[in-house]
Amino acid sequence: MAETTTVRVRTSTRDELNLLSAERGEPVEAVIRDGIALLRREQWRRKAEIDARAAAADPDDRAEVASVLRDLAG
Repeated sequence: MAETTTVRVRTSTRDELNLLSAERGEPVEAVIRDGIALLRREQWRRKAEIDARAAAADPDDRAEVASVLRDLAG
């Protein structure tokens, strides 16, 4: 069996985890893992959005993107 540990959370948080677990028919650990994965994807999306906005605001970056698009269009 895998090593486990205890994490202290408010009882309301525990209750929400248990409710989600029951609704999904999955163990609480699966709910937590899915939540972590979702948070990581959201962090990645937000960073990509910030980077895209920064690139769009930079004339050199815009020119480079335009050049790449022209090359791809052939």
